[in-house]
Amino acid sequence: MKIEIYADKPEHFLTNIANQFNIKVENDTLYLPEKYGKGYIKQINFSKGLALTYYELVLHNSITIIRKKSENDKILPIIFWTSNSGINQEINLEKKLVGLDSPYGIFAPSNNIETTYTFPANVLIKNITVTINTDWLLDNLSSENDYINKCILQKKSYFIFEEITSQMLEIIKSIDDTLNNQCYKTLSKIYLHSKTLELLTQFLDKLVKRPFNTQTVNINPVDVDNIFKVKGLIMSNFVNIPNTSFLAKEATMNERKMQKCFKQIFGESIYQYALSIKMKEAQKLLETKKYSVSEVGYKVGYSNLSHFTEKFKKHFSINPKAFISSL
Repeated sequence: MKIEIYADKPEHFLTNIANQFNIKVENDTLYLPEKYGKGYIKQINFSKGLALTYYELVLHNSITIIRKKSENDKILPIIFWTSNSGINQEINLEKKLVGLDSPYGIFAPSNNIETTYTFPANVLIKNITVTINTDWLLDNLSSENDYINKCILQKKSYFIFEEITSQMLEIIKSIDDTLNNQCYKTLSKIYLHSKTLELLTQFLDKLVKRPFNTQTVNINPVDVDNIFKVKGLIMSNFVNIPNTSFLAKEATMNERKMQKCFKQIFGESIYQYALSIKMKEAQKLLETKKYSVSEVGYKVGYSNLSHFTEKFKKHFSINPKAFISSL
C-alpha cells in the first residue's frame, strides 16, 4: 500500500490520510482499520503555528509513505523517531535506516523536499512530529546571525539530521505517558503544549550551536554516517579518547573537515563532546555512592584528583564531594 502525505496545511493532515484509508477522523485521531493493523495517529493543533502529531502503529503489511514536496515554504516539520523499527528512508536518492538509536533520530527538511519512507510489518512504529510555521518561529526568536536565522528562515533548500538526546527522551516519555495513560486528564492539552515546546526548544538549541556557512546548508549524508562512526568511537573509548588523526582516518576525511562536520552535527567540538560524556558517566557513578571521588575520577580517565574535581565543578557547578552530599 502507498500513502501520500501533503504538508501544505497541517490542519488537514489527518483528514488527508483518513481519506486514503477510506475512514473518518475521530476526536483528532485516526484509528488504523483492523485489516491494516492496529494503532493510531493523533494530531493536536495548539495554535496556527504549532502542532504535535503522534504515531503508534503496528502494520500487518509494509506501507510506503511519500511525503510530497510543497510550495508552502512556511511549514517546518521536525520528525522524532522514537522506536527502532527498521524504517527505510529515501531522500535525494540516498537510502538510510532511521530510528531512535540511529544518527537519524531527528529529521527536519525544508518543505520543498520529497521524502519516501517504508514502514515494515509486525513491528512497533512510533514517531512524534512537531510542525511549526516559520512566521510563528519568527515571532518567537531574536534576529541573530546563527544557523536558524541564516538557514531555516531564509527559504533555502535543506535537510537536517540530529540525534535524540537523553533530555529529549525524557520529554518524549512524558508525552507518551500523557497520551497513552491518560495522565493529567483535565490539563492534558496544556501539559502536552508545554512538553512540545520543551522538545522543540531542545532541538532548536542544538541548531543554534551549529556553525553556519554556505557549505553546511546541505549536509552530505555520507559525512553524517562517518561522523557518527567518530561519535561511536568516542563513546566506546571515552576513558582514553583516540587522537584526532586516528578518528579522522576512521571518518575517511582530514582532521579539519572532521572537526568542522562534528561540530555542525553535534553542536560541540570533539573535545567538548568527549568531556561531556566523561562528566555524565562520573555523575552516574557518584550517584551510586559505591565509589569515592578519586575512584570515580580514575574510572573516567583522570589520574589527577584535582583536575577531575575542577572539570566536574565547571560542568555541573558543584564539586564532586558536595554533589554526593546533596544526594
